Parts: sequence; C-alpha cells; structure tokens
Amino acid sequence: MRRIVRSTAPTSPEPLTPSRALRQAITRAASQSIGLSLTVLGVSEEVGALDDILTRAEDGLMLLALGSPAEMTGFLGIDLQTRAAVIEVQTLGRVSNALAQPRPATAADVAMAEPFVQRVLHEIELETAGTLLDGWVVGQRLFGRFAGMKEVGLSLANGDYRVVRLTLDLGAGGRQGLLVLALPMPRPAQPTPAQPDATAAFSRKLSENILVAPAEVRAILHRMRLPLRTVEVFELGQTIPLWGATVTAVKVEAPDGRLLALARLGQMSGMRAVRLGPPARPEMTEVLPLPPGPA
Repeated sequence: MRRIVRSTAPTSPEPLTPSRALRQAITRAASQSIGLSLTVLGVSEEVGALDDILTRAEDGLMLLALGSPAEMTGFLGIDLQTRAAVIEVQTLGRVSNALAQPRPATAADVAMAEPFVQRVLHEIELETAGTLLDGWVVGQRLFGRFAGMKEVGLSLANGDYRVVRLTLDLGAGGRQGLLVLALPMPRPAQPTPAQPDATAAFSRKLSENILVAPAEVRAILHRMRLPLRTVEVFELGQTIPLWGATVTAVKVEAPDGRLLALARLGQMSGMRAVRLGPPARPEMTEVLPLPPGPA
C-alpha cells in the first residue's frame, strides 16, 4: 500500500530557472510570431563592463537597438544563419538546408525580424517573472539598428551589463544560429523618502527666509558733540582727539540706537572688523607720589 500511495502521490513542480525560462521564451516566440520551429541548444550568461562586452562580441551580428527613441539601453544581436532562417520561413515557408552566404544586413532584414524580436522580448518578460532575471527586459522595445559595435559603444551608457547568449538549432540541415541579448543590470531600488511633517517644513522654510533677510547694525567707536564753528574749520590731515574712546569698547547698535552688544575693534583679512564680547577691563597704573616741593 505504501508503494502504491508513493507512486501515485503528486510530485512538486521543478523550480523555473533563468536558463529554462529563456529556452521556453525563445522557442514560443519563434513559433508563435513567424512559425519558426527551433530548439535552444545552450544558454550562457556573463556580466561585465560595456567596453569588455563589446570587445568579446561575435563578428557578423545584426545589431538591433533596444530601449526607446529617447534612450537606447541595450542591443539584440542576431547572427547570419538565424537572420536567414527568419527570412526564409516567412518567404519560403520553411528553413533551407543550405547555409546562408555572408552579406550585410539591410533595412529589409530588420523589418522581417521585427515581429520575432518584439515577441522574444515579450515572452522573456513573462517567462522570467519570479526568477533572477525578473524585470530585466521590462520596457525594452526594438526601434532601430546599430551600424556596428563602435556605434553601440557611443550610444549606450557606461556601466555593468548582463549578456545572454543562446545557441539555436534552426531545425534544417544541422544549421545553428545565435542570439545575443545585452541589457544593463537592474539598478537597486531607491528607498522612498519620508514625507516631512507640514508644520516642521513650514517652520524650517520660515527660519530659512528670516535668516537670509538683511539686517543693519552699526559699530560705534565714539560719539561727541562739537560746536559748528569748530567743525567748519576742520582741515585735511587734522587730528581730532577722541576723549575717553578706546578700541576695546565698541558699541554695536541697531539703527534706532538700541544697544545690541559690546565689542572690540580689530582687523580680519585686511579689513576692519569687530569682535563681540565684553569690554576689556581698564588697566590701572601705579602713580608714584610727587616728591616734596620746596618748603
């Protein structure tokens, strides 16, 4: 009985790996978009800087730009045999057993490959949900073609890229193809900043505005009253005694005459300056008694 129960018990589904998700996505995209039956023979992945990736890229790829017209984010490379198979299945109804002969990619090749490429991106987005590749191709669309690797390097932003290479069995005469998908590594999610309290924000803004408002203060070294007839005869270079004035007792006043602080007069960076603080204590000197005069 135990053996019977064990044999009929449902087995837990095998977890979906990124490699398996990519295999299913490419196979379904080729079949449902253009009727191409293919098999994914192998999947490899690497992560590296853009310059390193471009130097290791295969020659002869048709390089399709991915992203949006406002920002190019990556590329999809299709080798000669896959490109030919995509065209043959749509024009002849089947993939030829003969190997395709090398020729430059054209705008017609891009147009013929567009339904397949768009479906590839869509299926990868669906199949990789919940895997390590979740969100990697979200928002990616085909919108053009790069002339070569040099244009790719000039158009894409620097940074780390994930590159996935898929080796394909095109199902005719042992022909094999290659797809190369390169997109930036997902950026870590930025924490949502906490919303500031409205009252605290208003108080901070008010304080900032008040602190930058102009304030007028006056440093007064000495005030004195003189008769007008004395002022009228002032001459250039004349010395005017300031009785009781000292650089250690400067008054800092508001425009209305209110005393704000006491300070000392000095210099800073070659300019006159005042240092706030209490006035220096007056120094007293000993006065010797006068010698006795003549009797």
